[in-house]
Amino acid sequence: MLYNMTNNSTCVEAPSLVASALTPMLILDFILGMPGNILALWLLGFKAPWKSANIFLLNLALADVLLLVALPFRIDSVLRGGWVFGDPFCRINFFMLSVNQSASIAFMTVLVVDRFYRIVHPHHPVCHMKIQSTVMVACGIWVIVVTLRLPLLLTRLVRSSGNSSVLLCHNIHIWTDTRAGMRVHNSLHMIEFAIAFLLVAISSVRICYHIHDNKRLREHRRVKRTVYVLLTVVIMFSFCFLPNYITGFVAFFITDASSCSSDIVVGQVFSVSLCLVFLNSALDPILYTLSSTCYRDTLKEASNSTGLTKHRLSVKETRTPRRF
Repeated sequence: MLYNMTNNSTCVEAPSLVASALTPMLILDFILGMPGNILALWLLGFKAPWKSANIFLLNLALADVLLLVALPFRIDSVLRGGWVFGDPFCRINFFMLSVNQSASIAFMTVLVVDRFYRIVHPHHPVCHMKIQSTVMVACGIWVIVVTLRLPLLLTRLVRSSGNSSVLLCHNIHIWTDTRAGMRVHNSLHMIEFAIAFLLVAISSVRICYHIHDNKRLREHRRVKRTVYVLLTVVIMFSFCFLPNYITGFVAFFITDASSCSSDIVVGQVFSVSLCLVFLNSALDPILYTLSSTCYRDTLKEASNSTGLTKHRLSVKETRTPRRF
């Protein structure tokens, strides 16, 4: 069921091709995303050496896992054509989705900025942060994104459809809510993404400009991997996150429109864009592979154990005790 709502009125459309395609897309996002991120949590949490990049990747994996944990309830809602878990859990589900989407964006941004300083300004204090400082940065990010998403826990989000017996709990309700608190929340949500995207773009351009005339630096293995990381993050931001924010931005201003058909179209596009957000969690193992020697070697060892490949492993990094 595709919908949109302005104040207390609901536009409802019968199940369409878009709606029927959502379920397999969401299931595929879950199947592809959960194993790779759980593996990342285990390796980065217990096997990989303690350094800033791995700590940021660990938190990115945590955000992805928590995002995917909320996904089965979205799938159930699409299958049933309504929400059966009540308003409190609708709020919690929205809260988990929104917090971990913002956290994923934040930790990818911090990872890119960290790479920027290590390549362009290798002697900057950022490159020599203690583990304690890195952990504090990660904790600060979580505190900020959780605090900014608190309005979702305080606002009733379940809506009635055209059939009063069917309740809806859909993300686009957040964007079409006209209450002042949610308007402020939505504005901050868009500003967060705009700042993150700008930082990623500027850092990427500066790194590429810095290595352009330095052949020795450009051909260094780690620098090459960094370029791949930058390209991957830019693609994820553009393909997985940007459509969702653009559609939300349109929904943000369409609540005064009188045409129900335009509301339904925005609802359809928003539903598809949300699948792309979940797809980001399925693609993040690419970042772990490019950024973490431990993660990369584990995959190589698994591949070599089949006897079909003979990948050369990197020099083993041993975990040292934490120094705070």
